Amino acid sequence: MPAVQDFHVPLIIAAAVFGVFMLWKVRPAAFSPSRAAARAALREAQKRIELARDEQSRAAALCDAGDAAASAAVSASSAIGFYLRAMRLVPTSADLVDRAAAGLTRRPRALETLLWRRLGAEPWTGAARPAARAAIRHLVALYSGPIRNAIRAKAMEHALEALGE
Repeated sequence: MPAVQDFHVPLIIAAAVFGVFMLWKVRPAAFSPSRAAARAALREAQKRIELARDEQSRAAALCDAGDAAASAAVSASSAIGFYLRAMRLVPTSADLVDRAAAGLTRRPRALETLLWRRLGAEPWTGAARPAARAAIRHLVALYSGPIRNAIRAKAMEHALEALGE
């Protein structure tokens, strides 16, 4: 009978090593106080979104939620969603574009997606012109820096010149 039970000891050791390995891998997400604080900030911002009475305060709360979602590493799409909702409420605000760019600096591809969606949502003339210029400026910085694409950077510089900057 002892020959049949010889495989139990290595199996138990392998399972224990695997369990320790899994705890080590999820440690940053599960036990990080900064992520817990960011998630608490996200919940607080979502409460402020519901309680907001005017568009400016709701847009500020949406940006706070976007900042918290970006720093909590929840998902880039949720942060983009919060920022886009804020930009839909106040489409003329260049400050919202700058704030979204600051919140997504560590995620350049997500920022690129957000900026292109912002540029496609509103015309680049009239009251929305400053917001379009801000988005194009950030695209130039992205294409000159983290996302290396000289052709797109030059095209965005030409777009800025066409808008009078």
